[in-house]
Amino acid sequence: MPDQRNFWSKYCFLTIAVLMCLCIFPLYPQEGHIISIEVIGLKRTKPHIAQYPLEKFIGREASSLDLNEIEAVIKDTGIMELVKTELVEAENGLILRLTIEEKWAIFPFPLIMAGSGRYSFGFFLADMNAFGLRDQAAFGGIYSSSGWMAMAMYNHTPNYRGHLGWNSFFFYSRQEEEDEDKNQRVHRQYTADQLRFSFGVFYPFSDHITGSATASFSNITLQNNNKALNPPKNGAMHLGISPGFSLRYSDWDGYLLSQQSLSLTYQYNFAITGSSYQQTYLKAVYEKSLIPGFRLNLRSGVVWKSGRDPLNEESPQRAQIDILPWKYSARNYAGFSAGLEKHLFNTGPGVLSALFSWQCVFSHGLISGSEFNNGPSGGIRFYLSRLALPAMGANIAYNMNSGLVQLSFNVGMEF
Repeated sequence: MPDQRNFWSKYCFLTIAVLMCLCIFPLYPQEGHIISIEVIGLKRTKPHIAQYPLEKFIGREASSLDLNEIEAVIKDTGIMELVKTELVEAENGLILRLTIEEKWAIFPFPLIMAGSGRYSFGFFLADMNAFGLRDQAAFGGIYSSSGWMAMAMYNHTPNYRGHLGWNSFFFYSRQEEEDEDKNQRVHRQYTADQLRFSFGVFYPFSDHITGSATASFSNITLQNNNKALNPPKNGAMHLGISPGFSLRYSDWDGYLLSQQSLSLTYQYNFAITGSSYQQTYLKAVYEKSLIPGFRLNLRSGVVWKSGRDPLNEESPQRAQIDILPWKYSARNYAGFSAGLEKHLFNTGPGVLSALFSWQCVFSHGLISGSEFNNGPSGGIRFYLSRLALPAMGANIAYNMNSGLVQLSFNVGMEF
């Protein structure tokens, strides 16, 4: 009996040990190359849409696979989360089998904002995986104390390598426009109807490089306003043509999805009424983990426009800074932000992080002339894992040149 008990004790111990090893160290075949991709867990997304961004792993040696690189590709789609990775033996090689969970891609956006005697509320409906094709669609409107606006857009993602993508955009508004300086003093006020629609195509030359071209029509009609202050002399109507290119890489450190990207766009606007003008926009983002969950954030935005028509000036958000008022008006910007971001903790809905940056911006416009502003900015960011949105965040920024403190809440949606 002692020998039999001893035998069964050893047998149970070895069985438990083997099972633990299988759980902790999955036995993936390490020899051979990837011959195909299999994605499990799809409910709405078409299989070829999920497999398309993963095709770059076909032909790779199994021993060279980086699980963080695979997860970065899945997260970068914006519509999927990785649950499990397996390598399955096949006749001529290995199958990369990924089990994923789809994010909620259809969601409403109620918007309510109030402060300083101003208010706005609206509603948008977005679908970040329209027709299961990873297309992006959104439409809705906003009513505010200064007017109203309506917007609709659709962005079609290429289904296969070598296919064109396309996008369309429509916008109409009637707003009482106010152009401010860095101290939030209003220097220009007028009412205008704005109409804009565009159609563009883009082509992915590789996994990282994309070329694009967009044609647009815009019309600004000035309305009578008894409270007008230094309004533009006339409205304007333009036809625009805009070529561009973008370069993008992404990586995952186990906590945060980072990107290194560069985009450049040039646009020439032919005047039907008003005056013709040119514009160039450059955006650069460099995010890199110093250690897992702690990364360096560098961002820059440069806007250049020709001409002196006040209708062509714009707000400073495209300069990648938030130390200037939202209604600040200038024609040219060169902004730079350098900061750090730290992962705090994971929750069921997503990941919470804290970030701090120092920002500076040079601007030139008809109201303020040429000036330089700088100051700190910080806040929290919440990356949503179940909802197909990049991030939500709250932020506070201080302009050392004007003494202005600004609080903001943002929802990150880029189309």
